[in-house]
Amino acid sequence: MAGKVRWAILGAGKIAHAFAKDIGAVKNAELVAVAASDKDRAAIFGKEYNLPLVYSYEELYNSNEVDAVYIATTHNFHFEQCMACINNGKHVLCEKPVTLNDRQFKELARLSKEKEVFFMEAMWTYFLPAVLKAKQWVEEGKIGDLKVVQANFGFPMEKNLTGRMYNIHLAGGALLDLGVYPVAFSTYFIDKKPDSITGSGVLTDTGVDERTGIILQFGNATATLFCSMVNIMDNKAMVYGDKGYIEIPDFFKASNAILYDDFHTVLERFEDDRTTKGYDFEIQHATDGILQGKTESDIMKHSTSSQIQEIMTDVRRQIGLVYPGE
Repeated sequence: MAGKVRWAILGAGKIAHAFAKDIGAVKNAELVAVAASDKDRAAIFGKEYNLPLVYSYEELYNSNEVDAVYIATTHNFHFEQCMACINNGKHVLCEKPVTLNDRQFKELARLSKEKEVFFMEAMWTYFLPAVLKAKQWVEEGKIGDLKVVQANFGFPMEKNLTGRMYNIHLAGGALLDLGVYPVAFSTYFIDKKPDSITGSGVLTDTGVDERTGIILQFGNATATLFCSMVNIMDNKAMVYGDKGYIEIPDFFKASNAILYDDFHTVLERFEDDRTTKGYDFEIQHATDGILQGKTESDIMKHSTSSQIQEIMTDVRRQIGLVYPGE
């Protein structure tokens, strides 16, 4: 790779545009290609970002001009697309949730080791400066012993019963699309397997969940999480200790964090000064890992993604959400 990773984007939707705009801030990375199921759509995307290569999916899988692929499609396609990229020696950064269930993820992680390619779930929240600062405060004992993590993520989506979010055949529902953020956040701050998982959800007439609540018990720490695609929520995360707490507004795209003592007095505020949307932090991390010859991240580890998938798979079992073909 001569010190530079040649990236391609698989998919040409909204999140692909965010990646294409932010990669310009990443060292040792170059966006050279895009692929989409509709090659005309890929061509429009490629023209917008002056990309020299426009591919169909199969052309991308077999290209010798691409080192790494960012998979920006919906999660119902992730397993087969990750599999194809890894089998063809491509490093992979795949949007969240990386797979539909823990079984699929474990197979991809095993394959990436076998093929000696880098494979990481694109959990951009883990790399945002405000979230890193909050984790630093916790590790420094600024809030004492961690006791409770709370995270909510919800907003009303169009009630289109034939659209992807309401379509069980396209792995729709609130949990996988939105709930992955709160689950991942709690896993970031409480880095161990939960002792117990309790899920409660409401299913739509199409069989997917419109809102789901989760309680995770980790010894002396508890996580209470909620997601919804039918109502607005505060979309913030709180991390409580026995000596204070941390508030992270809009935690899924966090740009600031606030540290309080146990009398609600503000002790410290952190605000990042980024000029990007924030995807460049995870792209830089993945690029560095690829150049270092790694097969997985030391932050968004395979074991971390596996744990997130295990939690969501268990919650789906409890609320009766099963996708066709599983």
